[in-house]
Amino acid sequence: MAVSSRTEGGVSRRIVVIGGTGLFGGAAVELLRAEGMAPLVAARSAARDGGSPSNLRLDADAPAALRAALLPGDIVLDAAGPFQERSAALVETALEVGCDVVDLSDSLEHFLKIDALRGRIDAKGVRVLTSCSSVTTLLAALVRASGAKEPARVSVYLSPASKVTTTAGTGGSLRHSLGQPIRILRGGKMVPARGWRESRPFLMPQPIGRARGYLMESVHAATLPRIFPTLRDADFWVDSRVPGVNSLFRLLALAPALAARVSRGMRRSTWVARTLGSVAGGMLVEIEEASGTVTQARVFAPRRSYLAAVAPAVLAVRAIASGRFSERGLVPHDRQVDRDEMFGYLRRLGIECAFGVSTEPQGMQYDPRLKKEDP
Repeated sequence: MAVSSRTEGGVSRRIVVIGGTGLFGGAAVELLRAEGMAPLVAARSAARDGGSPSNLRLDADAPAALRAALLPGDIVLDAAGPFQERSAALVETALEVGCDVVDLSDSLEHFLKIDALRGRIDAKGVRVLTSCSSVTTLLAALVRASGAKEPARVSVYLSPASKVTTTAGTGGSLRHSLGQPIRILRGGKMVPARGWRESRPFLMPQPIGRARGYLMESVHAATLPRIFPTLRDADFWVDSRVPGVNSLFRLLALAPALAARVSRGMRRSTWVARTLGSVAGGMLVEIEEASGTVTQARVFAPRRSYLAAVAPAVLAVRAIASGRFSERGLVPHDRQVDRDEMFGYLRRLGIECAFGVSTEPQGMQYDPRLKKEDP
């Protein structure tokens, strides 16, 4: 069984990837190995879709199994989605055992569960980096790099590489937003809305081009205001990137009970997206200041764009394992990864980051010419 032989204070620092047989966990394993590390792959079941085989059967929500499997000093990369259906069992166990945890959560509810443990995490002195992914860690870096002094609105449009990323985990995220009550930040307050019932247009590079995103819940509605106190509005818009599916989801959002039954069936029908979905993908971020100036930050790749969701956690694990990560406790998202290091790493993975500025007022359609540059 291959594990990391790195030590800190005489304690062996194994790297354990939970959910390591899935798409995002498998990508993390691949990138960690490319960095010269030997992660231990843990999962509830055998590998799917050609993912890495597991060294250890482990359920991230089973405290007894976690206590039996984890060792003091372990660095756990948690990729076991959907996080909307997860408890805080892993972090609670890490506090007992003395492990560091880095997770890929995209769930607002999961973040709030971990945030409720802040006092215990800080007192214990372990490292917990929650939502160390494209939303919020990369997103916070993009807002910083945009030069916005006092951001008032951050809108995120996600265009997934659906031909690759449609999995049970991503289906679970959708299941908790499609026609369901969600929370978004508007006017400086968390307010209720309904998932997928609002939409708006966006412009991405070809082959995506003009697209329409639909409103979903996102963790950055709670995390970004802690970093940028001037933020008043934060929303998240998603495009299925499968022909005809946006319209179907829009209709299903009007009938939540039916939507729940259909979305549960998606576990058995990912072949539709795998056949008709998009290979290219990315994320578009609008950062508006009180003056009305809007900066666009674009993250795009013609293939394997989903690595942007994994890259921050891989860099954080690498820094912890090498003894370069000084932060402890529940680490703020703008201190989880070095910004310049992350942008450079994304470039090496073939993922472009670019910026553009518009002075058009909010609500108007505009197509700023994005200038490719090093943030």
